[in-house]
Amino acid sequence: MGKLSKPIRFLDSYLNYEEFCIILNTGVSRLGISLTPQQVLSFHLYLNELILWNKRINLISRTSTQDIIFKDFLDSLTIGKYLNIGVSMADLGSGAGFPGIPIKIIRPDISVSLFEMKRKKGYFLKHIIRCLNLKRIDVHWDQGKMSEQSFDVVVSRAFGSLARFLLEGIPMIKPSGLLLAMKGRRGKEELKRNFSLLQEMGLGLVFCDHFKLPILEHERVIIGLRKV
Repeated sequence: MGKLSKPIRFLDSYLNYEEFCIILNTGVSRLGISLTPQQVLSFHLYLNELILWNKRINLISRTSTQDIIFKDFLDSLTIGKYLNIGVSMADLGSGAGFPGIPIKIIRPDISVSLFEMKRKKGYFLKHIIRCLNLKRIDVHWDQGKMSEQSFDVVVSRAFGSLARFLLEGIPMIKPSGLLLAMKGRRGKEELKRNFSLLQEMGLGLVFCDHFKLPILEHERVIIGLRKV
């Protein structure tokens, strides 16, 4: 996997490899993360393939490479601190691979299963896994498979409402497993509206972390839930 010297083009935005490195490393450093040169190269290749495939199938709606780095890559990496060494993680509604692929790039110790019902997106996920030579990661698009496995962590980023995530995610977690819901600035309000539902489902709130994404300062909320 060699460095791509051609500048990344996304609509009218150009970004060469050196600029990409500076922007990505600046962002991750503010999350307390340090990337190896190989990991930076993996993110660069991931971005190039995203842009290339997005011309054929609707993977993302971003209009600039910087938005992908800040709003997708960095946002995905915010869950890293909740993942213990060697855990198994399921990413529901993975789409273009967020948060599963970025997390796998920086955490080779964990195993990841990407669940994406749209086959075209599933083909992209399989393709990028091959391109990045990622190990212990697989892709599923058969909804029936979702309840056949159990994981230490089940995460959703763009899966839909909190209620829907809980209905799909609960059967997939181990008895001591963790449900992670990645939400925008209204995440706390959604949690409050669904608090009685959590109790009915036998879930307890472990944490509700509110923070801002590096650089853009966009508000984000991560909700952690366990069976009680």
